[in-house]
Amino acid sequence: MIGALLVVVLLIYSIASDTYGVLRIVKLEMEKRALQEANLRQTADLIDAARELDLLKSDRSYIEFIARTQYHMARPNETIFRFRSR
Repeated sequence: MIGALLVVVLLIYSIASDTYGVLRIVKLEMEKRALQEANLRQTADLIDAARELDLLKSDRSYIEFIARTQYHMARPNETIFRFRSR
């Protein structure tokens, strides 16, 4: 009886805490999912950056849009009106 109990305890211990234990496998799967999601986000960011780079190299209207919206630039003799939203 004690031998069987000892075997069961050793079996549970080896499953739970070993290199190939269930807890370690679950932890590694969670890390793998997090890394895959981060990889997808970074891939999307890379695609967006490449598209923006192509637009900046070739599209004059996009360059003008960036200059006007981000840098508040205007053409000569052009008046810019700014409105605050409440």
